[in-house]
Amino acid sequence: MHQTTSSGKSTILKAYFFILISSLIYGGNVIAGRLIAAELPPLTLSAIRAVLALVILLPLSWSQMKSAPKPNKRELLQLMIVGMFGIAIPYITLLIGLEHATGTNASIVFATMPVVTNILLFMFHKIIPSKFQTIGMSISFLGLLIVFTQGSPTHILSFKLGYGEMILFINVLSIGLFNLIGQSVMEKFSSLVTSVYSLIFASIVLIPMGTWQLISIGWRPLSISAWLIVFYMGFLSAGIAFLLNLYGINKIGSGQASIFNNLQHVFSITLSIIILKESLASYHWVGFTLVIFGVILSLTKRSQKVVRLQSQSSKQAI
Repeated sequence: MHQTTSSGKSTILKAYFFILISSLIYGGNVIAGRLIAAELPPLTLSAIRAVLALVILLPLSWSQMKSAPKPNKRELLQLMIVGMFGIAIPYITLLIGLEHATGTNASIVFATMPVVTNILLFMFHKIIPSKFQTIGMSISFLGLLIVFTQGSPTHILSFKLGYGEMILFINVLSIGLFNLIGQSVMEKFSSLVTSVYSLIFASIVLIPMGTWQLISIGWRPLSISAWLIVFYMGFLSAGIAFLLNLYGINKIGSGQASIFNNLQHVFSITLSIIILKESLASYHWVGFTLVIFGVILSLTKRSQKVVRLQSQSSKQAI
């Protein structure tokens, strides 16, 4: 019994560490996107990212792909949906939304990710977050609000839900659904196999769109530094970070994993300070402290209240 418990704790800690690393990579992806924005059309960049992610993950998954059970029609549909909700739709809605929303409003929308994910968990699986999770998510969200609004309540009062914010909320909702469906798919397939199938289906959608945009705008040769940024966004962000995030979701659940989303913003701002030489104000320290405390608090008690469903089949609704 002790050995099993120790193994379980080790798996949970490993999942936490992997999601933490993926959050760091995703945080760096925001900086990379800002640096490469003027160099490459957004849809083309999205397609290249998906292809590069496949380049690095497909060889790693080859043995597992051959030994894994072949997905049936229902499972293929689920894997296709994971690719759409986890990669294609988030990439597209992010690019469109950021064109029509301010940086502050966009950040506030993204900060709702843990809440949206847990609402979806309740809707589809009747899983209610524990008291510690709820308090932790609230404190973490408050910390992000302080950072995004620079500690000024007037920024919150000026928040308006416009076209750009609605598109970005679709982004958040899509990722939340991806978390749930991906968790269900990984009951049969490993996180690596799930990642590869998802990227294949996403690439099928993104490559024609990216090619069309590239032809429309025209190709401009990239510098070596620009290619390094593209490789980072493809190999590390779209590939490795996506895989690590799926692994974490598989081991600790989408509700627990979603709270780490708030750390992406902390890493992003910290990297902006280091790489882009941006300044660090007092409200950053206050906000960061609340975010980290909220994340730790939400992970302190892992127990969740699960409401029984009327039938076992209802649990597999997604």
